[in-house]
Amino acid sequence: MMTEPMTLYKLMVLYMLKQVQFPLTNSQMLGFFLDHEYTDYFTFQQAVNELVDTGLIVSESLHNSSHYTITESGEETI
Repeated sequence: MMTEPMTLYKLMVLYMLKQVQFPLTNSQMLGFFLDHEYTDYFTFQQAVNELVDTGLIVSESLHNSSHYTITESGEETI
């Protein structure tokens, strides 16, 4: 039952990263999801971590924050 919402959250993250054309911080993306009450912190983090684990997005640490970009595989997924 949780599979469909998780898939939607992952697609939303991928779409968001593709549209902006520059890295977004975890805080920026999380803020969007929480402000619109799409999901909670833990579910969002799970979606992001699964996207990183599958290579659809990459994380780079800069100044104590994680910046995410979409990979070519992530773009093909959308």
